[in-house]
Amino acid sequence: MSTVKDLVEDWIEIRSMLQRQLGMLESGQVHTGTSISDTTTKETIVRIKTWIGELNALLKVYARA
Repeated sequence: MSTVKDLVEDWIEIRSMLQRQLGMLESGQVHTGTSISDTTTKETIVRIKTWIGELNALLKVYARA
């Protein structure tokens, strides 16, 4: 079973990955050569921002622990 420290480290890695993907989506790099619609991209950006916000909230709570 993972310790809180291990969980926090994993969440930081996940957040970093999501931030990189968000940057790619926002810059339009993902659209190159794909058939992803603008609507789908915008919805995905909103979801990723929500996930990043949730991870930040978890990190604030567990950083104190």
